[in-house]
Amino acid sequence: MNLLSLTYAEFERLLKGFAIVTFVIAGGIFAVRIAFDTSILTAAWQAISSALTVAGFAFGFFARRTWNYPLLAKWLGRPIVHGLWRGTLNTSYKRPDGQAIPPIEIAFVIRQTYLSLSIESFTSDQEGESKVEALIQNMRTDATRICYIFELRRQYNGENKLTTGSGELKLLDAGNRLKGHYWTNSPTQGDLELRLVTRDCEEVNCYEVAERKWLEITSQI
Repeated sequence: MNLLSLTYAEFERLLKGFAIVTFVIAGGIFAVRIAFDTSILTAAWQAISSALTVAGFAFGFFARRTWNYPLLAKWLGRPIVHGLWRGTLNTSYKRPDGQAIPPIEIAFVIRQTYLSLSIESFTSDQEGESKVEALIQNMRTDATRICYIFELRRQYNGENKLTTGSGELKLLDAGNRLKGHYWTNSPTQGDLELRLVTRDCEEVNCYEVAERKWLEITSQI
């Protein structure tokens, strides 16, 4: 089960939206009941109870939907980061002979609803997943950052190593690029730069699928 990743401002906007929808539905039902000569008290009770039920079901449906609606995202002030992202990772880790490692190709799969966020990362020899996530917006600078704590599992040449760490990525270029840094308990650190490949990431569950998806899309350009 995903943890909620809303800020207080986003939660407040959600409550306001829920209240507006409930009020509009209640007003419509009340007008219809009054038109059928229902008493005011009865019409008001039916309108409120029915509106809360309908709005509750609508909220449940809304909360599970992929966050991929630009107009709704703009209205509610929650940027869209859902999708398949691809780029490079530069790490401070060095080989046993002391040589630096060249940039590593990496893919991120970010799944987002209005209430939650999850991140998976894939390279050719290791996979990671987030445990805690937050989408943070600075209203003074209009900057948006994804902050997360992750676990990284390396299964390569007989290794089965689990590493934990944290990362911070800034959303750039009208929501099409992510750039930032990460730190692990190895201890290592480095930087990441990713570009959006597609919002359709539902079947991407490993590095090979991510690369195949990227090649399919770039071949169409």
